[in-house]
Amino acid sequence: MSRYRVLHVIRPAAGGMKHHLLNLLKHTDRGIFEPCVAGPPELIAEAADLGVEVFPVSLKGELDLSSDTGAVLGIARLLKKRRVDILHAHSSKAGLVGRLAARLAGTPTVFFTAHNSIFYEEWPGYKKTAVSLAEKVLAHGTSRVITVSESLREEIIVRERLDPDKVVTVYNGIEPEKFKTVGPRAVLRERLHLPADGRVVGTIARLAPQKGVCYLIQAAALIPPDQRPLFLVVGEGPLRGELEALARDTGVADRVVFAGARSDIPLVLGALDLLVLPSITEGLPLVLLEAMAASVPVVATRVGGVPEAVVEGETGILVPPQNAAALAGAINAILTAPDLARKFGAVGRERVSKLFTVRKMVDLTTDLYREALAGKVH
Repeated sequence: MSRYRVLHVIRPAAGGMKHHLLNLLKHTDRGIFEPCVAGPPELIAEAADLGVEVFPVSLKGELDLSSDTGAVLGIARLLKKRRVDILHAHSSKAGLVGRLAARLAGTPTVFFTAHNSIFYEEWPGYKKTAVSLAEKVLAHGTSRVITVSESLREEIIVRERLDPDKVVTVYNGIEPEKFKTVGPRAVLRERLHLPADGRVVGTIARLAPQKGVCYLIQAAALIPPDQRPLFLVVGEGPLRGELEALARDTGVADRVVFAGARSDIPLVLGALDLLVLPSITEGLPLVLLEAMAASVPVVATRVGGVPEAVVEGETGILVPPQNAAALAGAINAILTAPDLARKFGAVGRERVSKLFTVRKMVDLTTDLYREALAGKVH
């Protein structure tokens, strides 16, 4: 049986995109596919720990003609030297640079996974337009464009005018067994320096505009003080100082704990009564799947692929984005109905175990590789 070399190209990434790639590397059948990674030093170190060959490549967040040209040429040389069979790029920036390199190198099989829409990137409008046009051109030499949700698939087909047959959804996946209860709640809260009693509502997100954490803090201020839970904010990002100031200005600083970035997410989830994700835009956020796998009820905004994971009234409550009052109402609705919260948690865990596993995600992705290698995709 032939063994095929797959080069994954990724820009600096945290959270969902990074874990998506690491899961692919960890669970891909290496008897058939030999993965390697080109990307930033902080990510390739984790890939190397999985026994994967790694190559440092500098990819800035925004477009930069000089550095991006160097990256294209460097990746093209790598593709030729290592005789790569499949290039798989992750994110818009890596998709642009990686696929240009594949054209130069003559790499026969090319995949691109879109984790979110370029139209929500923090780029100037002209750059978004330029990348959108490039996406349309590069799609002709791409075996498959993979999206992490049906919502994202439909959006890029329409906005980038792509061939619907070339764009396929493969849902993000997690390992549900990692998120089972990891100990008594009081013990978990003690390890997080949280009070053992009382209700704790958490959010786990990069502190950036698209995550909408400001609306959660505004929602906290709308809940009467005698009913107000403790809010745990896990994550780092450029807005941390601004969000801390907002908590002070709205009078809820004593009820909002900024915990910074943490790697012990199963422990964090085990300490929560409710997870809230108030995003303005999303692809298919892993943190929602992780919360559901941990039997934690969720409140989230009705954006992107979120409704494909969270079933309204069955596994959680969905609200409009940028609406603090709706968030506050949904939080209260769950915290004041413990039977409903337990039901949401149980049904959510069952849903994740059926539809959103790493094994399913990896199997579908490698099936697409096989199709392309067999010449069934043009």
